[in-house]
Amino acid sequence: MADVFLSYGRPTRARVEQISEAMEAGGYSLWWDKALNASDDYAMVIEREIDAARCVVVAWSAPARQSLWVRAEANEALDAGKLVQINLDACRLPLPFTMLHFLDFRPWHGEREGSPWTDFDGRVGAMLRGERLADEAAAPSGPALQGFGKAALLGWAAIALAALIALAVGLAATGRIAPAAFSGMVMVALALAAMLMALAAFILIRVSLASRR
Repeated sequence: MADVFLSYGRPTRARVEQISEAMEAGGYSLWWDKALNASDDYAMVIEREIDAARCVVVAWSAPARQSLWVRAEANEALDAGKLVQINLDACRLPLPFTMLHFLDFRPWHGEREGSPWTDFDGRVGAMLRGERLADEAAAPSGPALQGFGKAALLGWAAIALAALIALAVGLAATGRIAPAAFSGMVMVALALAAMLMALAAFILIRVSLASRR
């Protein structure tokens, strides 16, 4: 079992080989898929190695962004709180990873001095020491599809609103409330529906803007 798991898109293998060599030269115990054997159950082995690793480095690229394997590995790392991200080609990271810190590795050519390597080395080292990274201290733990808590609240509010409308219709149908009271409840429900739609539009715009950063 290795301390660091390395995830990447297959077309960037040569670039990732260079990164793995630099990490191993720095003393890191590293696992990536070149260690897989043809007879291995890939899913089981990868899951076991991610669980065992204390840090998961995801090397994002355009091919990695399209890879279900890379996304799954990044989700596992995010859930476990051991994700370090680098970007090889300035591709837009998928949600929710675009909202988390990542290092730009476009200018890196194998040197183990200067930026971005010193920053990367510091982040991986801190992760292996069990230190929480300062710029991600505020990132919520839990499911990987984080950042959508407000949308969930809107869903519950919509359910409550539907229940209110159903109650008003039921009371009106049985003659338990006067028409004026029924009209009042409908007006309140419509006002709440308008507020929910405005909030939903605001959240969708914020998420859309964050995904373009």
